[in-house]
Amino acid sequence: MPLSELRKKCSGMNFDIAAEEMRRLDGEPNKDEKMQLYGFYKQAIHGDIPSVEDYPKPPDTDQWNLHKYNAWMKNKGIDRQQCEKEYVQIAEKMIKEYGRKIVRCKWNSEVWTVDY
Repeated sequence: MPLSELRKKCSGMNFDIAAEEMRRLDGEPNKDEKMQLYGFYKQAIHGDIPSVEDYPKPPDTDQWNLHKYNAWMKNKGIDRQQCEKEYVQIAEKMIKEYGRKIVRCKWNSEVWTVDY
């Protein structure tokens, strides 16, 4: 059993485990769901988005990066712990909705490896 599975059984899902689990979704979240997660993740990890002078807003022609920028900007001023909590709640909902890929573990003589 992967270490993340053991941690979840013991302590419930935390931010780090939720971020890992999002890579293992079986289905594909829609753009709005991805952007919501992205915004909370960036705010939880980095705090407020830097000023426009330090981190310029992408041009309107770069829609994907503009959506990411706006998703992070939307969470400006929200403290990191609250963003982590929101991220975990969304992650739990997505796991129920989309399911998770089966993880196959194998042992080599040195370490456990996890295939996603």
